[in-house]
Amino acid sequence: MKRILAASFTLVMLIAFHPVFAQTKLTVNDKAEFLTESVELLLRERLSVVSVDLTNLIDNRRRCDYWFATIVKSGNDLLLSVADCNDKSAGNKNLGSVIFSATDAEKALLLYFAVSEVIKNPYGNVVPVTVSQLPSSPGELPTRGDTIFQSDQGQHRSRYLFAPSSYNLEKGELYYNTLYFLVHDVQYGISDQFSLGMGTTIIGFPFYVTPKLTLPAGPKSAFALGDMLIIGTWGAQFTGNLAYATYTRGNTYNNFTFGIGYLVVGGKEISDKINAPVFNFSALARVSSHIYFITETYASFVKVNQTGYYNNYDTGEYYEEEFEQNNYLMYSFFGFRFINKNIDVKCWQVGLSFVIAAYGEIPAKYQNSSTYYSTEANTGNHVIPIPMVGYARKFSTRY
Repeated sequence: MKRILAASFTLVMLIAFHPVFAQTKLTVNDKAEFLTESVELLLRERLSVVSVDLTNLIDNRRRCDYWFATIVKSGNDLLLSVADCNDKSAGNKNLGSVIFSATDAEKALLLYFAVSEVIKNPYGNVVPVTVSQLPSSPGELPTRGDTIFQSDQGQHRSRYLFAPSSYNLEKGELYYNTLYFLVHDVQYGISDQFSLGMGTTIIGFPFYVTPKLTLPAGPKSAFALGDMLIIGTWGAQFTGNLAYATYTRGNTYNNFTFGIGYLVVGGKEISDKINAPVFNFSALARVSSHIYFITETYASFVKVNQTGYYNNYDTGEYYEEEFEQNNYLMYSFFGFRFINKNIDVKCWQVGLSFVIAAYGEIPAKYQNSSTYYSTEANTGNHVIPIPMVGYARKFSTRY
């Protein structure tokens, strides 16, 4: 009889705690910067008692072994949200404001109870409430049917189509961006203020490296210093370097960026060395919860040495002379970013690009083709439209 009672008790306990063990790992994205090393250690110890491993590393091949928690601060309150591997909200809790003045042991205990309540009864306490409607007591739970947190939390704030903003990736985040799946770019957050990236085309030509340092200037603005070193591959002997500085103003959903840089291109296979300033303007505007309007423009001008020819067929006189021509180049993109509603770290970008070339004036004697003077220098303006499709995906050890 005792064995039957013991077996029944064990079965009841397994059923009661089954949701906890369905996913055995928990990762926390601490956007509120609430977790200290001491609090994290105490929370890890408490969760280990119920066989939940608190970790900062994610094996993406087994994502569904994890719960994904996010901690944010809203007003004076600390909010906790937990999602599963499909980015479906399992539940949320308002931990109130008192927790900020608690001891480390009390903070870990309150977080433990909040996380445990959600993952013991997932998908049963998600509500549509505004911040003003959030429960004031840490023990209160929202009712079924509403949601506090949006899935899109500005995951793509560090990029426009290709141009960088001044906002950086967080430490440990990896950002992959491609155009037509022909140009591939990867950026990695070494720290919250410094990232390092590289990229190339599908044939490996050319290759570039891009470090970027972010200098925060307030909650809604930042400066950045960066560089793009371009190297010829497959035996092509040339190099290019674009050193730049940017300023971004706005939040992660609506912002704009001004940038200025200086481009130098040279090498054995470059007949005319390029030394030119480069100007950039990019902007991001939220249209709906998962759709953004994005635009970016690059503009530059360069003085080019051109050759003019004089050929008098009557006298046989012939000579060449050089003159400078100012050429203006501009690239613009206008389009939309579509965030994946289920996994907000994925997005598609679709739009139309324009390459605009405006060639400066040439000496008047070369403008009349009926004379003995001629030149191969271009004149007039050219506009080339190009449809553009891009895809981006963020990977992270934290979320």
